[in-house]
Amino acid sequence: MLRIKSEIWRRRRHRWYSAKTSNDRRSKIAQLFVLLLGLAMANVLAMMVFEDLSLEDAIWLTMTTMTTVGYGDMSAATTYGRISTIFLMYLFGIFLLAQIAGEWFDYRLDRKDKMRKGQWRWIMNDHIVIINTPLRNGSRYLRILVEQIRGTPMLADCPIEVLSSHFPEGLPADIATHGVVLRFGRAEGRTSLSEVDVDRARFIILMSEDTNDYRSDSLTLDVLDQLSSFSNTGYIIAECVQESNRERLFRQGADAVIRPVRAYPELMVRAMAAPGTETILEDLFKHQGSHPRRYDVDFEDQNWGSLASRLLREGLGTPLGYLAVDDEIVVNPDPDLAASGKALFLMVSQASEYGPDRVRECLK
Repeated sequence: MLRIKSEIWRRRRHRWYSAKTSNDRRSKIAQLFVLLLGLAMANVLAMMVFEDLSLEDAIWLTMTTMTTVGYGDMSAATTYGRISTIFLMYLFGIFLLAQIAGEWFDYRLDRKDKMRKGQWRWIMNDHIVIINTPLRNGSRYLRILVEQIRGTPMLADCPIEVLSSHFPEGLPADIATHGVVLRFGRAEGRTSLSEVDVDRARFIILMSEDTNDYRSDSLTLDVLDQLSSFSNTGYIIAECVQESNRERLFRQGADAVIRPVRAYPELMVRAMAAPGTETILEDLFKHQGSHPRRYDVDFEDQNWGSLASRLLREGLGTPLGYLAVDDEIVVNPDPDLAASGKALFLMVSQASEYGPDRVRECLK
């Protein structure tokens, strides 16, 4: 017998602690509302029985009493009607309505706080997922990246969700105002990736937290392996710290692999807006690939379209622009422009060894 009582007491105590520590405000509001509705129905019935009111008048009197409006057009006159009003409305009904209102306001504040701190479960579709943020100057890089995304027409209205553990108090205001939401945490396992809806994302960006640590590539490979378990994912762009890991990232499912260039977030945006251009832009950062070269040659009133065609036919490189006589650099000029300048900028390969003389001959 004592054992049964002890078990009952233990279970009641467990339910009491659970109720006190539960943060499910919606279910609590629903329970209070059901209780309030029961009190209101009981009072309506009491007014119909004791005060001989119609259903409409009984509901009207119950509502005006519960909300403490008290128009005074009718009130309980019988003893039993007044006793019912005191117990059902004054002692419990008004208190419950006030408690529901308080719980509702607390729920809204708690909901907003969870959204700000990345504890809210967002339902996203056709969005951009940014997994991880840089360890150093992450806020600055993320702000510039988001600004560039919003400045790109095809990405301007695309929702953005960030999965990161670097913002425990929420995203900075200058980032959040661009319509960016946070999911606080790390990409550890299928569950955390499901919480940012990677299976419905348009683009998935895997950033390296520390560009000086080769182990960042191991974390990226692990996330790619987790992403492979989803039936459908968006276009995956992964950062690669060590060049030798580039092919491994491709084999694991990355659609584009770029080196982390923290001073140039636009490279990431180009990879989304025009896939493939990131390879061309990356090639410009290393001398071993194609690179721009300046040739100091004078020319006057040359049709740019014809000039560019001659340079291409001679295999001297791809014309990018020129330095005008007033020292203004003109990039990608109009083909009908009559150009005059003192230097040409050509995209050439590493094997190109010709000098300004060959370019000068082509201008004649």
